[in-house]
Amino acid sequence: MVRMSERGYKEVIVRVELIGMSRGYASLELKPIPGEVPRETPKQESGDMVSVLDLTIPESARQEFEKGQGALKENKLDAGVSHLRAAIKLYAAFPEAYTLMGTAYLEQKNWKDAEAALRKANELDPKFPDAYLELGAVLNQTKEYQQAETALLKGLELKPEAAGGHYELAKTYWALGRWKDAAPHARQAVAGMPDLAPAHVLLGNVMLRESNAQGALHEYQEYLRLDPNGSMAPGVRQMIEKIQKALHP
Repeated sequence: MVRMSERGYKEVIVRVELIGMSRGYASLELKPIPGEVPRETPKQESGDMVSVLDLTIPESARQEFEKGQGALKENKLDAGVSHLRAAIKLYAAFPEAYTLMGTAYLEQKNWKDAEAALRKANELDPKFPDAYLELGAVLNQTKEYQQAETALLKGLELKPEAAGGHYELAKTYWALGRWKDAAPHARQAVAGMPDLAPAHVLLGNVMLRESNAQGALHEYQEYLRLDPNGSMAPGVRQMIEKIQKALHP
């Protein structure tokens, strides 16, 4: 039984069948309790899959994994990686630990180690979607777009509601010059993660290709609202100025 509780939300309990296997996944949805003020919604994608860790994992490895998780939540990347390495040393067949470590390496822009960790996670558990999605993000960074497409499509097949995966796949298709393929994924990314500022720029770019200047203008303005000092802000302001001149000569 997988139980999740959060202040202001109804407790959720889900049964996971583990007969004949040591790992499963549970989809949990938190529903607010009427009349109570819930905490700020966790910054996770709606419908995220909660992994039921392999029941054979030693307690010591679990503890290191949880310490690594905690450190990464506090943006202590080096400490997080150290604990995750310890977890893997204690239990080598630990795909969740490899995935989380790959994510930490991704944050550190250590593409080589990130790819190696995530591919190991794929090898250990071919049905763990997060490893494919994170691998796709790494491969986008290294401009290996064909491989990124393969990884992201596999991840989204296993976890179709992952807005972050749709954003990465939209980036992949845009980089490959396949803007029509990028369009639906850019829209799903914005719908699923409306506060992700760069997704609005990508969708704005797609809309320009669709000759929808007004829609593009809205997306660029939304980016500036969310991240006025972001790295893309100067270019976005120039695009807004050009569009406004074209719409109101």
